[in-house]
Amino acid sequence: MQTPRDISYTGNPTGGTTAYPAVLPAAHEATENPDNIFYRTIRTAMKKQLIYLLASAGLLAAGCSTENKAEGTEYGTLKVSCTADGSIDAASDDTSRMPAAPSVPQAGDFTLTVTGESGTQKWDTLTEFEQSDAVFRMGTYTVSVAHGDPDAEGIDKPYYAAEKRVEVLPRRAATVEMTATIANSQTVVRATEQFLNYFHDAQFTVTTASGNQFDFTPGSTPADEPVFVKSATTLKVTGTARRQSQTGTDEGPKVTFSEQTLEATSPRTCHIFTFDAKDAGSVTLTVTLSDDYTETRPIDCEVNEGAIDDTK
Repeated sequence: MQTPRDISYTGNPTGGTTAYPAVLPAAHEATENPDNIFYRTIRTAMKKQLIYLLASAGLLAAGCSTENKAEGTEYGTLKVSCTADGSIDAASDDTSRMPAAPSVPQAGDFTLTVTGESGTQKWDTLTEFEQSDAVFRMGTYTVSVAHGDPDAEGIDKPYYAAEKRVEVLPRRAATVEMTATIANSQTVVRATEQFLNYFHDAQFTVTTASGNQFDFTPGSTPADEPVFVKSATTLKVTGTARRQSQTGTDEGPKVTFSEQTLEATSPRTCHIFTFDAKDAGSVTLTVTLSDDYTETRPIDCEVNEGAIDDTK
């Protein structure tokens, strides 16, 4: 058998017959001769392999960089727990006349607002927030929950709210526990038994700063329910009634009570206006906000023109 070194061919490219040995060097010559085709082939292959190794190393380095960045993240999470307290401060000597407790919302129905240095995020319900898997950059946040409309006024329109500050730490879950209380106010007009013995057909109207008007008829059955009004609003109370008939043949003279004003309502409080007539011909108004605040005012009674004023 011939070795590569023994192979030759005959023929000259120019037509001669000189024999030329084939250029098939030994292995050591192939790597030492830069002009040899084997040398160039091996060098190319080594370059390609080096490029591949460098590319692989780059990808590995990039993967390590992302992993390290994830491990060093500055984000944390929030876990918000909320309960509702529907109690209202409504002092009264007669517990049977205390306002009924308003409806209490479910914890998952509260809206959630989270405010930090970078802005504000809001969720329509706590349930929606729990399903969002939201994360927050480390820092201090104000967490607020609410249910209802703070500007709504009327029967069965409580507005609940609560707010807390919380610190979010990297890769930690900050727990926030809050109790939402009633943040708006209530009002109702009542009359004592003495007042109803002396006056009949009494009608009172409470007007809020928003322009809403609510009518009350003391002594009616069923009794008037308190209405919710905005907190820090002004209340004006006006009303009329008829005195007892002196002849038994008429309705009695109609009187108009002077307007009374409460400058500002307090949150989580029922403002009770109670009309009284301890002495014939005299009327007093007791404004009760709580056990700590009770104000009694004398009320002027203006007899309508054409009516008989039986106090003279």
